[in-house]
Amino acid sequence: MAVFGYTSRTWSILCGMIVSGAARSIAVKLAYQSGLKAPLTITLLYLFGQSISLFVYYWNRTMMRMRRCGLVHCLHLPRAPSSSSSSSSSSSRTTDYVAAPTSEEIELTTIDPPPPSTSSPSASTPPIAISSDSANSASPSPSSSVVAYFHSSFYNDDDENDGEGMPRGSRHGLSDESEERTRRSARDVPWQARPALPALFNLLSSGLRWAALLYVDASVAEIIMSGLELCLAASAARCIRGRNVAYTRWGGISIVAFGVVIVERANRGRHVRSDDDGNDDNDARRPHSGSFASDATIGVVLIIIQTIFSVLQDIGEEIFMQVADFPATKMLGMEGFYGLVLGLIVYVAFGDKLSWIEDVNITLSSMREDSSVRIWMIGLPILFLITGIFNIKATEATSAMTRNVWKNVRTLLIWIVALGIFYIGRNPDYGEAWHTPESAHILFGFGIMTAGIVVYYRYKEQERYEPALDEDTIALDNGTESLSSSSFE
Repeated sequence: MAVFGYTSRTWSILCGMIVSGAARSIAVKLAYQSGLKAPLTITLLYLFGQSISLFVYYWNRTMMRMRRCGLVHCLHLPRAPSSSSSSSSSSSRTTDYVAAPTSEEIELTTIDPPPPSTSSPSASTPPIAISSDSANSASPSPSSSVVAYFHSSFYNDDDENDGEGMPRGSRHGLSDESEERTRRSARDVPWQARPALPALFNLLSSGLRWAALLYVDASVAEIIMSGLELCLAASAARCIRGRNVAYTRWGGISIVAFGVVIVERANRGRHVRSDDDGNDDNDARRPHSGSFASDATIGVVLIIIQTIFSVLQDIGEEIFMQVADFPATKMLGMEGFYGLVLGLIVYVAFGDKLSWIEDVNITLSSMREDSSVRIWMIGLPILFLITGIFNIKATEATSAMTRNVWKNVRTLLIWIVALGIFYIGRNPDYGEAWHTPESAHILFGFGIMTAGIVVYYRYKEQERYEPALDEDTIALDNGTESLSSSSFE
């Protein structure tokens, strides 16, 4: 059963994105609170974790090829006879066979769907020979079911799927003209260069994201990021992809933006009050000795700039994955690899000049002397890899705009876990405290954002069912009209 039009597989991807994304933000914030104030190093770990996705991609492709090629071998189906022996074999008896798929037929990344079936068989379909006995039989032969399996595995008649039963993106609001224009532009770009632009935005976005967590609580940062990304993603989808966004959806997005403003004002009010009181629950782990209000301002500015780069990265991934059929894990891995190379150059050449962000010498010393820092260095890339795969799969299965809608859900999970760490762990250096009344105002702002998301998806559900209802009404009216006219004839 599809909920909100999503299959169970798409829902599993969205849930994985929510849980892993929450774990990622909490882990980085805990690393900062434990003394690892190294946003540049964590950015490199983030890019390294993403680049591991290349190994995941090639491993999955190799295993898929082995499984699909091995199916013919396991069923002991004879291969297609060669042209030299075809006459001799046909004179003796006719044999059922399924041609073994070639390397071109099992390529997972560049297959185009076959044309609609006609009276003549498709030229790209593997040759199939059926015996005279099975041709006259009413029940299908075993080989015919295997042929159906191969056809569904290697070919895809639905251009909305990725060949594995998962929808390949949302076409909602896209006209044929805008999609064709985007497709032509995307396919003119060499495949090696397709991840380059998203990789640049990914490098800038990730660096700013981890730097922002030095100044803002993880829950507040995630709320503001998610809300701003939704608002900007809708604008980018309209301007860059030409996606039509209904007025009702713009209304929901406006409500989300209003909730973001409430959250930001409440967060700043808490920091101003901390300046007046002269203390804060997490004072020992602050990045510098400036005022709390200045921390809030710096954090919000970093978040706004980060959001712009993040949205540009998401829309670039959406275009190349959905329009140019670029595999998701391959896109993620190449993004991480390109960004890692560029980031290492910046880190080595200018790391000592960026001491206001991170003291590289202190970071290297901590890695040598503190075993807990080495554990963070090993665990974070694995978590970044898992989160990155779920994120980019969500963009592939839905759209950048829809992905940013559902990212709002994980903010509440981050907040609950952070509060639990603070009050259950009883260590004021870790987690987040509840501040009255500012935390209540932040929760109220998050509730308004949730209401905006409900408005956004309410229109989607109405749009899904109203066309079918209108068609039934038209058919009923036509039937009544014909019945009335026939009764008077």
